[in-house]
Amino acid sequence: MSLWMYEMKKMFIHQKGLLFIGLFFVFSLASMILFDKPANPDIEMNASSYLHYLNQVQGPYSEETGRFFAEEAARMSDAKIALQKATDDYYDGKIGEREFLAATAPLEKLLQNEKGFQLIYEQYAYIREHPDNRYFLYTNGWDGLLSNDRLDFLWLLLLLVLVTPVFCFEFESRMDSLILTAPKGARHHAVCKVCLVLITVAALSLLSAGLRFGFYQLKYGLENGRYPLQSLTYFGTSAKPMTLFETFLGVTAGKLFGSLCFAILIMFVSVCMKKYAFTLFSCTALILLPYFGLRLESSKYVLPGPLGFMVSTGFFRGNEYKRNPFKDQMDVVFREVSNTAWVLVFAATLGLSIGMFVAILIRQTNGWSAGKRNAGRRASFLLLVFCLAASALSGCTASGNKGKRDIYNYASMQSFENERYRFYVDETDLEHIRIVFEDKQTGVKRDFIRNPMPALTRVANTIYGNGTHVYYMKYDSDKSGVMETVTRFAVVEVDTKTFRERIIFEKKLSADQNALLGLAKANARDAGFFLTVSSFFLDERNLYFIGQNEIRRVHRRTGDMSVILRLPASTSVAFDGRTIYYANEKSQVVEYDTKTGSETVIPDLVTRSFVLTDTELLFLNRKDQQKIYALDLRDSTLRKITDKSALRFECDRQSIFYVNKSDLKKYRIDMEGQNETLVLN
Repeated sequence: MSLWMYEMKKMFIHQKGLLFIGLFFVFSLASMILFDKPANPDIEMNASSYLHYLNQVQGPYSEETGRFFAEEAARMSDAKIALQKATDDYYDGKIGEREFLAATAPLEKLLQNEKGFQLIYEQYAYIREHPDNRYFLYTNGWDGLLSNDRLDFLWLLLLLVLVTPVFCFEFESRMDSLILTAPKGARHHAVCKVCLVLITVAALSLLSAGLRFGFYQLKYGLENGRYPLQSLTYFGTSAKPMTLFETFLGVTAGKLFGSLCFAILIMFVSVCMKKYAFTLFSCTALILLPYFGLRLESSKYVLPGPLGFMVSTGFFRGNEYKRNPFKDQMDVVFREVSNTAWVLVFAATLGLSIGMFVAILIRQTNGWSAGKRNAGRRASFLLLVFCLAASALSGCTASGNKGKRDIYNYASMQSFENERYRFYVDETDLEHIRIVFEDKQTGVKRDFIRNPMPALTRVANTIYGNGTHVYYMKYDSDKSGVMETVTRFAVVEVDTKTFRERIIFEKKLSADQNALLGLAKANARDAGFFLTVSSFFLDERNLYFIGQNEIRRVHRRTGDMSVILRLPASTSVAFDGRTIYYANEKSQVVEYDTKTGSETVIPDLVTRSFVLTDTELLFLNRKDQQKIYALDLRDSTLRKITDKSALRFECDRQSIFYVNKSDLKKYRIDMEGQNETLVLN
């Protein structure tokens, strides 16, 4: 008993084990509180409307559920059509304001829950594919607890600093030789040390799992633990007949086993190498190299060793495929780990751990020969060379232009003009659409982007310009693995004085690859959004991306992203450097202040199509048969530019071009509404 107490005192007090354990739980809890984000943030943003529908359908799928969704979808569609008709009738003068308000009030009340219905309908579309093992439930809690394959780096660090000194402390202080002169040698001490480490690691692993469970229970709730695992889309293709709570227990057991194996690995390396720093470095490399280096995500779960078990969630996933648009086939992105494969990996890992435990005991006896020690040193040298082959990851920072900014309009996202050049997307050759620039003095046209590897890099057909700087988006692909994937998204700044390029924002998109040490793993939903971006603009601190009927703001330095605006389909957007102008679902133009987050509706302006200039807002007036008007932004005065109804229009710095609604011909007119001429194609 005295030996046990001595080892515990040395481990927890002298080697500061209690301090490291306390710091681990403090930082773990703080990181969850500060950095945890819901798997589906739209559910949290529309919680009341989402729960309104979830409470009506929660549980297994039934025929009544199918009829409910069909009827509710029809009601939503009819309400939107009726609201649009009432709005058109009101602006056309067919009904008065009182009749308009009476007709739209119940429709708007119904459509208040539209976003919540869209969310529950997405869940319904997923569940009806396999209704036998997919249930309706609130998913954010269970998704946060289970639906990830992240390695807990704080836990990895704790094991390293807690277990490494157990044997290395004696080697550093040269106490190992003295212990070997004892009658029983060091074997008795080694057994006590190993047992103490395993008991401590097991207790801490269970406490850590309990902390995570409690956090997600308090923040989101973990109800319906008896529902099938496949109710979560992350495990949608799994063949495991398990419930959500059973899966949590399985993941916890796997992480416990993996942590114990990793602790034995640390002790094995420490008694063989007898170097504190080398033990830390080599054990870290043995975990991180396969974690970051394996191309196929499921590969780490079929390798013997602690890594797969320290993550564990992959053992419960099914086969997952992704369509390769270049080969027109489905490529595997995750291969299910069968029960037989799991048994083999478990047995191999257990056998290796037992072998390392026996080696520790043998190493800690008097009969270990000097020749074997030299062999161990040679093996350590080879291991060191292998570990040094790991490459470092690097990032980049960005800084932007300051001062007055050129006006951005969504309608002109494929063109920009400064004092010397005109930039635009050339679509004359549909097989070779590209961004070009034309010298306004000489008329010489050249390719704007020099892309040395067009097979691996795709440039989006949209640009943003501000003064002498022009920006474009590009997507980098990787064809080295079993499938081609888009791995990186970037916004590139080009100084048109020198045509030097500089990446001002970069985002890793491949969901199976982690950023540096996993501290900023790409979120699958965020990565999917960047693939749908149709246009963008920026200010000194942020980039603003338009996609999926919303505008998201991304901080250029930290990469933090948030949804700031929801947009109806086919709406106009403009930006003057601070204020975003957009048309809402009622065809009203709204000013959104990016500094304060406040929104202001411009009164008496009804349109779905507008263009912003330095001093005016040009728009098709819905109240006057789609004629072109101009709103002075300084004093809010209106002036009519044309007496003809237009289908659409665009403008440059001198003229307005519009398509006449009556004859479908294109006309040119100056900004004052004079000198109208027919444009001949």
